[in-house]
Amino acid sequence: MVVPSATAHAQRLAMKSVFVFIYNKQGKFFLQRRADNKTLAPGMWDISAATHVAANEALEASAERVLLKELNLTSISLHYKNSQQVRIDDATLWSSIYSANIGARTITPNPEEVQDGLYVDAEELQSLYEHFPDLLTSILKWAIRENIIFTDSI
Repeated sequence: MVVPSATAHAQRLAMKSVFVFIYNKQGKFFLQRRADNKTLAPGMWDISAATHVAANEALEASAERVLLKELNLTSISLHYKNSQQVRIDDATLWSSIYSANIGARTITPNPEEVQDGLYVDAEELQSLYEHFPDLLTSILKWAIRENIIFTDSI
C-alpha cells in the first residue's frame, strides 16, 4: 500500500527510509540541524541525511535525492551498509543505510531543510548524547546507541 508520509506517520504504518552518513577526510561525521519549519523534530540535530523512499524509487536514487535536496551534494560515491528494521518512537522504519566520505568537499545546506551543520568525532558525538540528549533527534540517538556511526561493521 502506498500512502503519503503524513498519513503513514499518523497511522503508524511501517515506512521505507534511507539514512545517509556523511564523513569528511578526517573521518568526522556530519550532523545536520533541522530547519525550524520542519514538522518533525524542528531545530534538532540529526544524522547527515534521511528520507522516506518514494513509491517505485530505487534506494540509492532516494539517497541521492535527499543529499541534493538537503545538502546540495551531487555525484557522491555512496556505499551501501545494510538494511534493517528500526523502531523509533511510534514509527517502524525499514531503513537502508548508506555512507559516503566526501573528502574536503563543502556542504552548503538548503536553508528550507537544514539550518546548520557541523562535523564531529566519536568523542564529541558521545558528549552531545550524554549532555544534550534533548537536542538530538530520535534517529540520531538510535544510531549512537546502536554504535553504527563510527564503525565499518554496520
